[in-house]
Amino acid sequence: MTVLLSPEQTVHTGMLRVRCGEPVCVPYRIRFLGPADLPALEAFRGYIFGQLPDIDAYFPETPEFAGLHLGERGVTLGLEAEGRLIGCAILGLPQPGMPAFVDDLPGTRPAVTATAHMASCMVHPDFRGNGLQRLLVTLRTLHALGAGRPHLFSRVALSNPRSLANLLAGGFLVRRVLVMHASGRLRYLLHRDLGAPPPAWVPGSERVFAVPELDEQRAVIEAGWVGRSVELDGPVPLVTYARPVEAATALPQDSALEVTP
Repeated sequence: MTVLLSPEQTVHTGMLRVRCGEPVCVPYRIRFLGPADLPALEAFRGYIFGQLPDIDAYFPETPEFAGLHLGERGVTLGLEAEGRLIGCAILGLPQPGMPAFVDDLPGTRPAVTATAHMASCMVHPDFRGNGLQRLLVTLRTLHALGAGRPHLFSRVALSNPRSLANLLAGGFLVRRVLVMHASGRLRYLLHRDLGAPPPAWVPGSERVFAVPELDEQRAVIEAGWVGRSVELDGPVPLVTYARPVEAATALPQDSALEVTP
């Protein structure tokens, strides 16, 4: 389903309170981007790629990637302040027959048309610390729900624990550790099911692993554990896994919220 969205419509407004680590009061707005915004969007994305100390954290997509998410295949949010683009976030809406993140989900998989991808999110380094990535996760979650896609997915580089923390805080869970075949890069596969209640956890089932402990994480995932949080304060990020209570199943149909696109 394609929904016509005017790029002139403001989705959200607010005030930025931090700029380069100093207190400020800078207004911003978020809107859906359109085809006319592609040059500015690609310039901004190119700037972010050029700032990365480790390109593994965010591997550049094909040049047409952003343009593919302006119609039935997704939407792109633009965050503007000081007369320029300072952030962007893409929500992918995969279509039947297309490769999709759900293809890597272990166990029973929903239909691809019930899924959405948190495909890309970037914030200018001068304005980090304002909670903007978490805000963009929330806005994309609501858009996916309105599009009738309750299963949210994302892939996050193991070298990008900050984004991992923001998505886990937004209700996502680590379901697999992937090796991307084309590049060999490592990614966490994250999933959130908006049609199910948050999982209850088996008491005492917590297991904590440093991000580089890949074999240990894969072993507990295979045994039914899922990653639920990450600790960033130490020298190495630590991911906590826990085993969901088997009885924590999806809500009955008559008590679940129904969404009509």
